[in-house]
Amino acid sequence: MMMRASETLRAYDTWVIFTHRKSDGDALGSATALFEAGVNAGKSVSWYSPDEKLPEGYRYLAHFDDFRTRENFAFNNDDTLYVFLDCATEVRSVSGYDVSANIPTLNIDHHEDNTEYARVNCVDGKASSTCEVLYRIFRAGSWEITPKIAESLYTGIFTDTGGFVFSNTSKLTHEIAGELIALGVEPSIMADRISQNKSEPDFQIWSRALSRVRVFGEGIFAISMIYAEDFREAGADMTGTEGLSQMFMTLRGVKFAAVATEYPDGTIRLSVRSREGAPFGAGEFSRQFGGGGHERAAGCTFNLPAHEVMSRLEAEIMRRYHECNSTHQ
Repeated sequence: MMMRASETLRAYDTWVIFTHRKSDGDALGSATALFEAGVNAGKSVSWYSPDEKLPEGYRYLAHFDDFRTRENFAFNNDDTLYVFLDCATEVRSVSGYDVSANIPTLNIDHHEDNTEYARVNCVDGKASSTCEVLYRIFRAGSWEITPKIAESLYTGIFTDTGGFVFSNTSKLTHEIAGELIALGVEPSIMADRISQNKSEPDFQIWSRALSRVRVFGEGIFAISMIYAEDFREAGADMTGTEGLSQMFMTLRGVKFAAVATEYPDGTIRLSVRSREGAPFGAGEFSRQFGGGGHERAAGCTFNLPAHEVMSRLEAEIMRRYHECNSTHQ
């Protein structure tokens, strides 16, 4: 699987990379690593996502400024390889791709619920991150891993494992991290870049979310809401909420947390986290609303008025909770 993905990349001189909406550290790490690898190999590379802006905290990554915003894309060139990174389904990125079309596409991912929508699929649901999968592709094909590529890959692995503490962290994950360190990555510097990068407006958004936290269900569940007006009043953009749902997991006893964010167009995007001991997983919960992700980290979208979301969310969580309790009695 890794070798076939490597050979597919080698076979095309032009790559177009796609990452998902609301790009996180793994999406950005894998995109910038692959972009740098392509440039070094003499490929013509471009990179698109529906995001209007990327999180500024990741500006240290190579090719950060080569990203372009695109809602729709014309997939019509048989001489171009279209690469989807960290996208469990094709609809998570730009629109316009027809799964039934026989065009050169490569899907590199680690989500358990990936639908394998591309011509070539390199998906490992047990991997910690897409960056871990991409590292293995590079090694399988003897691609040079430069210091810039190593930093990008380390970023994705670090963020998707919560700094190597989430349950998706394996022995292989640590071995790969060690190899990246041997290639020049400095863990202390990377931790500062990744974790110590919140702006003052971001902190204001976090403080509002923290002030609204609701803990219930015998202290197992925590939920909160961020409104579009919060961003306007704080002078913050929509990229500074990464890691917020995980913050609620630090509450003693909480095993399932969700943060709902209202966007300017009225949609509500839910970021969900769970850990061992939760009555149901984040991915399982999100999929019932048309979302997806891992059992420990997932998300979905609501098209409901903001004032209804919290009550709907709490009611559904408690319904599932009671259902799980009755099943195990």
